[in-house]
Amino acid sequence: MLVPQLTHVPVAARNAMRDGPRDSATHLRHAAAVPALGEIEIGGQASRGSAGESLTVLAWNVERLRHVDAIAATIAGRAPDVVLLSEVDKGMARSGNGHLLSRLADRLAHSYAYGVEFLELGTGNETEQAANGSAENSEGFHGNAVTSAVPLLRPFLIRLDAAGAWFLPEHGQPRIGGRMALGGQVMVGDHRVTVASVHLENRTTPAGRADQTRHLLDAIDRYDADAPVLIGGDFNTLTATYPERNDDPAAWLERVAAEPDRLMDPERHEPLFAVFAEHGYDWKTANAFDKPTQRRAAGDLTPAGHIDWFFTRGLTASAPATLPAVLPDGSPSADHEALVVTVRVK
Repeated sequence: MLVPQLTHVPVAARNAMRDGPRDSATHLRHAAAVPALGEIEIGGQASRGSAGESLTVLAWNVERLRHVDAIAATIAGRAPDVVLLSEVDKGMARSGNGHLLSRLADRLAHSYAYGVEFLELGTGNETEQAANGSAENSEGFHGNAVTSAVPLLRPFLIRLDAAGAWFLPEHGQPRIGGRMALGGQVMVGDHRVTVASVHLENRTTPAGRADQTRHLLDAIDRYDADAPVLIGGDFNTLTATYPERNDDPAAWLERVAAEPDRLMDPERHEPLFAVFAEHGYDWKTANAFDKPTQRRAAGDLTPAGHIDWFFTRGLTASAPATLPAVLPDGSPSADHEALVVTVRVK
């Protein structure tokens, strides 16, 4: 459902979800009762009527969008027709309890579509909780977005995960919802092109990400099997499970050292690439492979990989680039770099 504003969930209701039973069945009941998980908020205003014969698209996991001014400057510097965003907060204490996407869209002279990945019942990870003090979330929304300088047609939301693993006590960040994709179509010349912003799960197996990808591509084919497609976002192609990467950090570093290209070239460890290939998608020409897409803060020696991607079908891609996510002082504006590419209909 398209709405001008996502349906508010009262603080008392959120706190009751947080403080009550935390199991999968309860998660499903709560998720079914949150209207915002099925809504797409539409706002802003497109500044142009069409994209011409080519389309420039930027994809970025903006890590809450808390550094919205620096992020807006980076995006504006490439003047993309469409921007695919993930990890966008709305009404979250950790990012100032504002509507940062609306502010970004105004800066870019774009319209926007926004969908909720998670209704956050807490105020973030341990670092964010400590920084927030006693501040509460005004809305608690966190999700994906598309902004566009040209009209975004037929917006859609595809839920990729209903298991509710993040709701369980062991994860420490109670949330209602799951990973999702958000998209629509734009006119490129006389052709409708489907665009989608995607965020896959980091706390699952590579096979789990392949299952999410299969679900995504089947849904896009049901939406429009004939239109060319560009999918971009954070696919978390981390080549291993969360416990493998975190329970024994020294052992994980040894595995990476023994196979130093695995994080930059994850194809053999992540079957989602085979799923994309089976559905006729390409990624070789749409991505730059010169640097990781994860950005580390100064002094952080954790191995970084290429986990953000574009995938295309029915399009010719050119000029892919990875853009640095930096504030004016050189510190990170997000923990992912931005990706940009230009495409034409074949």
